[in-house]
Order: sequence, then C-alpha cells, then structure tokens
Amino acid sequence: MQREITAWIHSTNQQFEVQRQSCSEFKELFAGYFPEEFLTRSFYVVTDRIPLPAKDLLEAGNLGSLFGRQIEGLTLNDTYYLVPTAADNLQIHFHELVHVAQWHHLGVERFLARYLNELNRYGYNEMPLERMAYELDARYLAGRPVVDVLPVVQALE
Repeated sequence: MQREITAWIHSTNQQFEVQRQSCSEFKELFAGYFPEEFLTRSFYVVTDRIPLPAKDLLEAGNLGSLFGRQIEGLTLNDTYYLVPTAADNLQIHFHELVHVAQWHHLGVERFLARYLNELNRYGYNEMPLERMAYELDARYLAGRPVVDVLPVVQALE
C-alpha cells in the first residue's frame, strides 16, 4: 500500500507542477523560522479541490477519518495544497511548511509510515507530527520569540 501511496504522491505533484508557487515569497514573513533555501525548494498550489488518493487507497491506509472531514491543506512531500479560502492564511502556510520540513527530514517512506502509524495510534488531534505543526504555527501566530523550525523537526527520532 505504501508503494501505491508514494506513486500517487509523485503523480499528483507532477500533475500540478505548472501551478506550483515557490514559498520563497514568505522569506521575510517567516524569517528566522525557515531558511530562505528551504523556502525556495518548498512549494504550494491553490486548488478548488484538495487532491485525494483513490477510495481504495484511503480505505487500505485507514485514512477515511482523515479525509472524511473538510480539510484546507494537505502536504505531499515538498508541495502542499490549499483551498482558495486558505490561500491568504499565513498560519496554514506555516503549518504546512512544518510538514514539508518533516517530509524532508524523514523522507517519503519514513514520513508515510510514521504518519499512518500515529494517525491509527493516537487519532489526528493527538498525533505527534500534527501536534508539532500546530504548536509551531501557534507560536508564530502569537508572535512569540522566533524558533528555527528545521532543528526542531530534525530532533524527531
């Protein structure tokens, strides 16, 4: 199943390649949180519908609960997808960039395995990867002292 999901991720990112926008536009807004080089190689796509895997992949991965609700953003490796109503929301951009950093640090296979394991073990609201992203985006939104996100993510085991 993981091989099928990985293939779907690659295919989806390829399909939207011409619509991708570089996150380097956030270099001043996210200065100190994310290095400019990281933002340059991170991308987002605004789309009317968040791309989702086929129903059989959702069921096989026990992902129905994750995608059965309204989502505003989804990160697939170095690219995240946003619905138009979330396009100007810096907190969501920040949150999804934390996930890009997690994907980058863990690699596609390890990220997927960990994400699926955490989702099944803890549920979405309590899974460590999501909690990390929510805690860091809340810190940014609250204007608390800047923290370099990449070393925080690199501390993941």
